[in-house]
Amino acid sequence: MSVDRAYIFPNILPEERIVFPLIPFFEQILFLRPVEDDLPELDSPLFHTLAEQAEGSTFLEYTCPAPLAGDRAAFLALLRDIASRPEDYSGHLGNLTAGLGRVVPQEEREQSIMDTLLQQTGIQIQVKKQNNTPEPAKGQGKNATSVQLWQARLLLKLGESVDRNQAEIHRNLDRMLRQQDDLLRELRKEEGADLSSADVLGDALGMLPDEELSSAQQRLRLKAWSRLFALSEEQFDRTVFISRSSDALEALLEQYQQDYGKSAQKVLRLSLPAVFSPASSLVSASAASEGQGEVLSQREGFQDAVAPILKTIRGMLSETLGEVTGVARAADAADTSMSLFSQQEDEDAWNELLERHYPAAEYGRAFLTLYLFPEISPQRLFLRTFARQDEPPAYAAVRSTKRGTLLGILT
Repeated sequence: MSVDRAYIFPNILPEERIVFPLIPFFEQILFLRPVEDDLPELDSPLFHTLAEQAEGSTFLEYTCPAPLAGDRAAFLALLRDIASRPEDYSGHLGNLTAGLGRVVPQEEREQSIMDTLLQQTGIQIQVKKQNNTPEPAKGQGKNATSVQLWQARLLLKLGESVDRNQAEIHRNLDRMLRQQDDLLRELRKEEGADLSSADVLGDALGMLPDEELSSAQQRLRLKAWSRLFALSEEQFDRTVFISRSSDALEALLEQYQQDYGKSAQKVLRLSLPAVFSPASSLVSASAASEGQGEVLSQREGFQDAVAPILKTIRGMLSETLGEVTGVARAADAADTSMSLFSQQEDEDAWNELLERHYPAAEYGRAFLTLYLFPEISPQRLFLRTFARQDEPPAYAAVRSTKRGTLLGILT
């Protein structure tokens, strides 16, 4: 089994700038959802294009590690009520973000922030053990874990609204820059300028603002995401966990170093296309002549061209992940950097074929850097890094493993 799936964190809303660069390499992209059967509305050219292609329906996948079951309707009712009169909830939501992660003390159990929110809307939740919800430890109170999970779901859903608004702003700015790019190209043509070495779009894309969340907001989102993800039962043998947050990666690297006394290993840095536009889905004349105008068929053409290299990289990622044990890689403990490109020629060939199928002048360039975290499951790694106070006994099922975790940063 090869590594061919990407699990995005802590975002729960697919965005073009995250999904599109990963299309050439991965067969499936997975997102966590805080509520079951609550698929996001994806209103952008890329996702419309994917939806029109048969394979696109399975390329994006969603998972809810801790279904609400009987409480689902109540939670969605709370979200609707907050959306209809946000001013009435502003104080409570501020307290929620300030207090997320705190176990509700004995004297505050019936006056918790979530209790107050629910009482305000007349909603009653079912406080009971569910299949995917851990039993709270003795002394925590019967609703402590339940309240924490509701807080996590609520914060992620509110963050989804913020991401949706920012994605729309990003698309509008991107469209304006592309129009500027077209005008500049026309002017250069009229002036007889050489366009072969001009990366007009790449320069323009550098003007786009960095929309990263503040450090405090990002920490809250990572904590909420980790609480829900830690309830996943899967082994994730074929999965790479990918984020755009350099702060998140740095925190994970530091926590692993602290816990294991060694550094995670950098295993790969891969060039990828950065941006999508409807016009560029027909990118090159050669691709168009071969009938590769659609997003996934264009990917298929690229993957066919790089098939030997792609097979080698995926296979070695799977082998690296599967072989990692305290004994098997002990000799490599001091080697924190390794490359899955067997030869420089392979890397050069990858970049050459990428340019042929996804010209940098049209698509720009993104870079995916992968790190191997030996001997720890992703559930435990995320929980220890971002929600350490939630460790056993509340999450007693989250154990260490002889298998490792693959993490990536998309820049």
